[in-house]
Amino acid sequence: MHELINWIQTHGELTFVILLSVNAALTAFVILLENREPEKSIAWFLALLVFPFVGFIVYLFFGRDWHKRSYRQRRLSQSLTFSRRQELKPLADRLSGTTPLERTVRLLDATLTGFDPTEGNRITILTDADEAYPRLFAALRSAKRTIDIEYYIFRDDATGMQVLNILKERAKSGVTVRLLVDGMGSFGLGRRQFPELRAAGVSCHYFFPLITLFYFLKANYRDHRKIVVIDGEVAYTGGINIGDEYLGKSSRGNWRDTSVELRGPAASQLTEVFEESWDLTTGDKPTRGSRTHALSAPEDGKHLIDVVPSGPANGWKAIHQQYLALIQGAAQRIRIQTPYFIPDESLVSALTLAALRGVEVEIMIPRYPDWPYLRWVAHTYLEDLLRAGVRIYEFETGFLHTKAFIVDDTVASLGTCNVDIRSLRLDFEVNILLSSPEAVRHLTEDFERDLVSCKEIAYKTFIERSLLQRTLESIARLISPLL
Repeated sequence: MHELINWIQTHGELTFVILLSVNAALTAFVILLENREPEKSIAWFLALLVFPFVGFIVYLFFGRDWHKRSYRQRRLSQSLTFSRRQELKPLADRLSGTTPLERTVRLLDATLTGFDPTEGNRITILTDADEAYPRLFAALRSAKRTIDIEYYIFRDDATGMQVLNILKERAKSGVTVRLLVDGMGSFGLGRRQFPELRAAGVSCHYFFPLITLFYFLKANYRDHRKIVVIDGEVAYTGGINIGDEYLGKSSRGNWRDTSVELRGPAASQLTEVFEESWDLTTGDKPTRGSRTHALSAPEDGKHLIDVVPSGPANGWKAIHQQYLALIQGAAQRIRIQTPYFIPDESLVSALTLAALRGVEVEIMIPRYPDWPYLRWVAHTYLEDLLRAGVRIYEFETGFLHTKAFIVDDTVASLGTCNVDIRSLRLDFEVNILLSSPEAVRHLTEDFERDLVSCKEIAYKTFIERSLLQRTLESIARLISPLL
């Protein structure tokens, strides 16, 4: 060992070159084994070569696919998927009266998630937190047996403390209360609030907390879901987290968002989605229901609902596949609202082809996102879309946070998933697919009302933006595959 140290000291430059070569070889070997998209592999490889040692540590934390399954697991999943397709033949017959688009997407959702669409649901579309919070808080106060809550962002500001006080009060009254918040999005909440919550009887945990090495290695995978289920019968999901900013009480001003209240079997399926996240966090195995049988009795509603969870643990990326199916099946119109527009090439190609074959494609994004960088990246995807005839609108009066896909004014996907690489491939998300005329009409009317607050991006003006602006956008685009 002493001789090795002496050799290293006397051959410093050669040692450095050897270490760089070993780093490059290991980098290439590890990245190639991931079999990820070529553009993402190249981006990571270049980043690791430029920042050889620090970059490799960053890669372990943010680039490594820790959820990639073994070959045996993938073969088992393939077998289960084939069996699932065989099981869905009765469902295909049941959907024979729906449009070809709806039938195709619902069968795809069921195959990829294991959840059959459920009938007899009641839906209330909640436009903005001013409408959503009063209903949510009232439902929480009326809980008799269970409250399950899962959020990406949960502030302990005035709004958050109102919810936490309700949870403590219901727990003391004998209601089983479970709270799951993301370790990054709700960082700091646990230290400040968990002890008092647990003393009141609330079970609360971080999803992938950042304070331990084991979870820090999975820091790139976040729980972006927003789910509340009360007594297994009424559920809330959508884009709205818990915090004052969702009421417009922040520097961003008006916060435009959409959530939904569900009553009926779909609420039970959202309970099962919550159970999976709870199990992943705590190791407590789900005890309620099964993946294909609803627990709650049908309500007097008439809404047919797909619950579509997605995340890195599911290799099919169900919401991404659903979005592609919706675009490819569109005949007249596609309307999209998303706060972050960083699509992969498959989505860009599908949207471009839809516009070129005569489908009216409209995309609404915020003029003022969380960070200017996100707008720069989004702009790098717009030129070809605009040239193909896609209409792009920027929402200017506040922050647009709604995540909605509306196709042919007949079906809509609504939930927590943005049209960005992170949401579609890395984060744990959940959407619902709905097709009732009144619900789709509500979302369509909201879209048209939001257009009043938008400015359309003109193709001629867009391609004449300054060299500095295009340079900033191109630099931002270089690392977009790493997001």
